[in-house]
Amino acid sequence: MNNAFRSVLIAIVTICIIFSVAGIIIAYGRGYRFDLRKNSLKSTGLIVAQSEPTGAQIMVDGVIKDATQATFTMPPGTYTISIVKEGFQAWTKRIIVQSEIVNKLDALLLPTNPSLTALTVNGVVSPTLSPDGSKLAYIIPDRNTNASDSAMTSTKPGIWVLDLVDKPLGLNRDARQIAKSNGINFSTATLAWSPDNKQILATFPTPSYYLFEIDTIIESPQQIFNIKTVQSDWQAIKLLREKEQFATLPSQFIAIATTSAHILSFSPDETKILYEATKSATLLPVLVPPLIGANSTPEVRKLDQGTLYIYDIKEDRNYALETTSQNIYWLPSSRHLVTVVPSKIEIIDYDGSNKRTAYAGPFWDEFAVPWASGGKLIILTNLNPTATNIHNLYVVNLK
Repeated sequence: MNNAFRSVLIAIVTICIIFSVAGIIIAYGRGYRFDLRKNSLKSTGLIVAQSEPTGAQIMVDGVIKDATQATFTMPPGTYTISIVKEGFQAWTKRIIVQSEIVNKLDALLLPTNPSLTALTVNGVVSPTLSPDGSKLAYIIPDRNTNASDSAMTSTKPGIWVLDLVDKPLGLNRDARQIAKSNGINFSTATLAWSPDNKQILATFPTPSYYLFEIDTIIESPQQIFNIKTVQSDWQAIKLLREKEQFATLPSQFIAIATTSAHILSFSPDETKILYEATKSATLLPVLVPPLIGANSTPEVRKLDQGTLYIYDIKEDRNYALETTSQNIYWLPSSRHLVTVVPSKIEIIDYDGSNKRTAYAGPFWDEFAVPWASGGKLIILTNLNPTATNIHNLYVVNLK
């Protein structure tokens, strides 16, 4: 064997080895595994399981499989996946594993006994979340309007705004006052945000109106009389925003949204829509054939009047929510919702699964909203009604 032939042979063998190794790596990445018992190559599906907080156990049909933030394979079939961690409520989902398909699991674990932290101490009324969920406006009443309550010690009554986006290193911003009362009894007013999150309208029962810019402080608020102009301007902003959002939607869903549904909100990342069916209808498929590897939770395409639904724009899947709550908010992850019902706050996955109670203590008027940075809820409550009749804002810690 001459040197030239030997060199060619070595090159061919090397190329074959490279292609063989590459083929093995690709097959492994696609979920194929060698079955020693049957001496054959079998196809599997991949499961990527994550949890917040991390370090939870993954159980498959009741058997411990791995820890979260892990990827593992399973033969095709239907499995019950549970993610559990001491001190937290279990998260469970029934999934369908398909050959060569990745199943992504994102479990939000809720503490069994959440802790509370006070945000205010001087009494609060009319807390109102901004449309983008990044700010909370509220009123600190003038103590002179409630002199019989010795716990009312505020020296700065008026309208306040709290930023719900944390600073770096987890520090929180202090609330800032945007309007001083100066003799105006703001405790009887209700607050409303402009659609662009830049203004706040205080409405009194008389009726009378006061308009505030959130970036300035008003020492002596002045009543406005052009309320129709303000309402018209706000409506124009709202319609422009809705037009921009609708421009990205498939025509099949737009047909439903404009004739048979009322849009309640978009998720923070605008990939999902919460809406209520206003009459019976059928949501026609957009992706034909359906997207491979989509969420395996059963969807609902036939809509019933009065039922709430979540439409996943990317995956073209539609899920029914089993709740009658009218107070529903998205968590920042865009994968979970907060639903407020009498006497408790529930968190549910966007596909309607894993409804769990986040808080079941006392809180006022079904007010509960998420903190924009995640991991916390804000409630209005009075933890000692025998000593005072004022309510304050508290953080419910979910971590």
